[in-house]
Amino acid sequence: MAPVIPVPRQVASCPVVAAITVPSRPGEPPYQFIVICQDPDAQVSANPYSTLRVGTADGREWVAGHGRHDLTWPEAVASFVSRASIPAAGYPGQTGNDSVR
Repeated sequence: MAPVIPVPRQVASCPVVAAITVPSRPGEPPYQFIVICQDPDAQVSANPYSTLRVGTADGREWVAGHGRHDLTWPEAVASFVSRASIPAAGYPGQTGNDSVR
């Protein structure tokens, strides 16, 4: 049974406000998340959010990849959904070559 890895609570001193697990890619730590972080120093800013891909081998040390920074909440949510590759709603049996009519 695989170990349970907790969702990161902080990345680069910024609290994580949303997270979703994603599959790891070759060369990455085995446990991967897409996260939205809020910069505590940007509280007066209209753009305090960042989206990042983070990974860990053991749940103790997190490695952050490239991300998008200085985002509004709607921009952060859109980036989060895009980075997590959450598919658009389709229909049962739809394949990648089908088009929704």
